[in-house]
Amino acid sequence: MAGICYVAPDVEVPYHKGSSTHVLELSLALARLGHRVHVIARRGGLGPPEEEISGVTFHRVYRGIVGQVRRRGDGSGGTASEGGRGFQGRAYRIYLETCFAFYVACIAAQLIESQRLDVILERETAFGAGAMASAISGRPMVLEMIGPQYSPLSIRRCSKVLAYNDLMVPREAKAKAIFIKAAVNLNLFKPDRELARRRRRALGLNGAVTVGYVGSFLDWHGVDVLLDAAEIIKRQFVRVEFIMVGPHTAAIAESVTRRGLNDIVHLIGPVEYDCVPSYVNACDILVAPYNVRGTSRSKKGIGSPLKVLEYMACGKPAIGSDLAQVADLIDDGKNGLLFPQGDAASLASAIVTLAQNRELREEMGARATESVSERYSWLSLSKQLTTILNDVCVRPVR
Repeated sequence: MAGICYVAPDVEVPYHKGSSTHVLELSLALARLGHRVHVIARRGGLGPPEEEISGVTFHRVYRGIVGQVRRRGDGSGGTASEGGRGFQGRAYRIYLETCFAFYVACIAAQLIESQRLDVILERETAFGAGAMASAISGRPMVLEMIGPQYSPLSIRRCSKVLAYNDLMVPREAKAKAIFIKAAVNLNLFKPDRELARRRRRALGLNGAVTVGYVGSFLDWHGVDVLLDAAEIIKRQFVRVEFIMVGPHTAAIAESVTRRGLNDIVHLIGPVEYDCVPSYVNACDILVAPYNVRGTSRSKKGIGSPLKVLEYMACGKPAIGSDLAQVADLIDDGKNGLLFPQGDAASLASAIVTLAQNRELREEMGARATESVSERYSWLSLSKQLTTILNDVCVRPVR
């Protein structure tokens, strides 16, 4: 089995974002297969610089090298684009791609040497740190491309590119690309009526059909479309409530108030990863309203829609926009419903259809659980990745 250095210095683990879920779950699944996994992750708050979680060792680094860089106050969390626009933002980005990336690369190279690791797995938001570590250590590198913020150096240096979306892979890397599917923790996300009952009671839900959203509140996640749909449904006097879980911004809260939706839309805020299944189970319908039009993702689309798999694994009918990555999971009319991205009226119609038909909700939910359990476990993904890593380990890096 391989010794793996997983370079993800802009992802805080554990944390309430999907990127954290992905890094944590994939690392744990690789460790369960017998690999020695060391993860370089972001250090936030007062978290320890090094910690072992279920056989995976996490080495945490501050963004500021000598200290913590404060997060933006908009609830978006730690992304590669932190720092804003203008001169200050550009200067910060240059720092991340040069000084910080080299600092992380040196840590990775030292770790590879001391732990005798065999291969580097770099998340694309690592600013090229994995590629630099590969050049220093001579170890092969695989690039994991979930978003569009990759370093050109990483594209040149990597032996393979793991991708979820063809649009994100640049032309010069097409020959290296291997397309994989998302995954979900089937031990954590599963139907649980008692868990649902306790969470609904804690939230004070009054018996109305409940529509849920779990995730980030970035522009391309389509939260505004969901709020538009909520307005339409409220005007139709359909008894539906919405719970929205995640690090919402002040602008979202203001929008809910301005639209007069405070009585039916409940903004929960971020919750611990282990608590997410209780919120999903508490809902009758779950929504993934991705809308990339006019956003930073308009040309590249989305990566791995984890929330859709989490919804489905809990036995819930999911309503998602018709982006390719979502449509690949939701079989329209069988285990969920699709709507044209950005079309609030269609989303509202889909919600009302399921809200008024409990039998249909339960049938779709049962099919959703069945389809996810057959194909989308983290263990299955880690086995596929193991084959790829073992393959590149026997090939010299050019």
